[in-house]
Amino acid sequence: MSIEIIMLFVILGIALVLFVTGWVAVDVTSMLVMVGLMVTGILTVEEGTSGFSNGATLTVLALLIISEGLKNTGAVDALGYRIIKITGNKEWWALIVLMVTAAVASAFINTTAVVAVFIPVAYKIAKSSNLNIGLLLMPLSFAAMVGGASTMIGTSTNLLINSISQGYGLERFRIFDLTLMGVALFVVLMIYMLFVGRFMLRKKREKMQLIDGELEVKNYLTEVEIVPGSNLIGKPLADALKLSDTENFDILRIIRENATLPTLQVDKIKEGDVLVIKTNIHEILRLDQDKGLVIRSHKRLEGEEEDEKQTLWFEALITPNSNLLDQKIKDISFLRYYKAVPLAVRRSGFISHQKMMDHKLKSGDILLMEAAMDYEDSLYSHQDWVTIQRMARESIEKHLYRRDKLVMSVFILMGIILLAVSNILPILISAWLGVIAMVFTQCISFKKAYENVEWKVFFLLAGLIPLGTAMSKTGADQLVADLITHLAWGTNPRFVISILFLFTVLFTGIVSNQATAVLLVPIAIKVAASVSMPPEPLIIAILFGANTSFLTPVGYQTNAMIYGPGDYKFSDFVKVGGILCLLFWGVVTFLIPILFDY
Repeated sequence: MSIEIIMLFVILGIALVLFVTGWVAVDVTSMLVMVGLMVTGILTVEEGTSGFSNGATLTVLALLIISEGLKNTGAVDALGYRIIKITGNKEWWALIVLMVTAAVASAFINTTAVVAVFIPVAYKIAKSSNLNIGLLLMPLSFAAMVGGASTMIGTSTNLLINSISQGYGLERFRIFDLTLMGVALFVVLMIYMLFVGRFMLRKKREKMQLIDGELEVKNYLTEVEIVPGSNLIGKPLADALKLSDTENFDILRIIRENATLPTLQVDKIKEGDVLVIKTNIHEILRLDQDKGLVIRSHKRLEGEEEDEKQTLWFEALITPNSNLLDQKIKDISFLRYYKAVPLAVRRSGFISHQKMMDHKLKSGDILLMEAAMDYEDSLYSHQDWVTIQRMARESIEKHLYRRDKLVMSVFILMGIILLAVSNILPILISAWLGVIAMVFTQCISFKKAYENVEWKVFFLLAGLIPLGTAMSKTGADQLVADLITHLAWGTNPRFVISILFLFTVLFTGIVSNQATAVLLVPIAIKVAASVSMPPEPLIIAILFGANTSFLTPVGYQTNAMIYGPGDYKFSDFVKVGGILCLLFWGVVTFLIPILFDY
């Protein structure tokens, strides 16, 4: 054994300890691996930094931006609201709809992004159906993982494995080469969860935490006026309802020429109409940004330029000894005395049918206010209210959706898939073409992409890819392959597939799936050559093993995301996920030689 192999194993051992213990972030660990390989001279600078220019890394970055574009337009969120509408109070039906939707979405959208969006959806389903949240979150994570494994663009791990195998001279996997196998595994997952898994999770105690802060659930009453040039003028009132596709948005009545009209009496929207709307803070900000609307109580703060948005929003709780008690909102000179303006009002349990500006303030009422950012220090000094929450307007804007671009973002995703499937363009080129299309059509800006893209994944891949090069350059992969070959010598090739899948599942239960892929793919290729069998079935076994880590909450990011909200214990994953891993082990061992005809 050469000194280079010894140094490589030392670096690998340190990396594994850091991956397992979590003492250092996984992306930092991968950077330490990259630097260590260059410092020890195992790799040159060009070889050590090759991960940043690797096709898999660049493709993953493009797909992460596209996923953010789909989130930014509300495409994934809108899908979640549709699910809530079609799920009834039947436990099994809620499970089926949630799992199928998450699996299909994860086949084309970053798996982590899908689970992040669907966690609050699962909470709403659990609340409306009176189900324990733990019953839904684990099936959600598992379904998203299987769905992501079913296409070559579903997860970064698939792209990484594809890139490594091409580096060894193997043919590139096409986008849907894995789909049939993925569908078979999903069917097994669905049957298991419906008839076994859900009964093991049913005894979980409910822990209904609030997801995504308070902004989405607080309903406020506000009034917006239709200004000249609005595209709603002359349109049916139903078009105004399209201002939002969330369930926290309702037009209560119309004020026209000082007369208050029920919505049923309004046929067409006219200039000057005032819509009395009950909604949440996110939607109020989005209405404020619509050039065809204006919040009636909202005056531009003194000294603020038209294009500047350096303002602070805060919620003011009216106190029992407030000077504002029993005064109408329109009679209070908020801007003069408080350097702030009211945007909306909320009263617990009841919202009157009078005009918002005629609303008489009572103790316990909450006003949504806007003030200049430099006024922040004064918000807590008023005896007239208590500031219960403050929000920089810019931070709220980060979570707003460009719903007018929703259809465009979906078409761009379909275009990327079509180009990749038809082999017109490689996935790397089609993905970046999609990024350019997203930016030019304003589905997302590069600034927002920079702020929201999960850069940890990018640096994790860039740092780990050189490890595969080091394994090959030093001959370490052949050394490990010889050991496995010796253990499996004279056995059926199906046994080799079985062993590699099981080893991958166990390994990725404690180490990230990307790290597992980097380590095992070169070894699998060497093992295949040693036992005189094609390497593709072994690589596919590793791919599904790395993407179906059900055994622990730390092996896959989505499991870690649901661990706390679902109020799970480590043993829940070992029991529910462990049985599922054994089922998948048998299915993979049986089906890979048949489906891929190797």
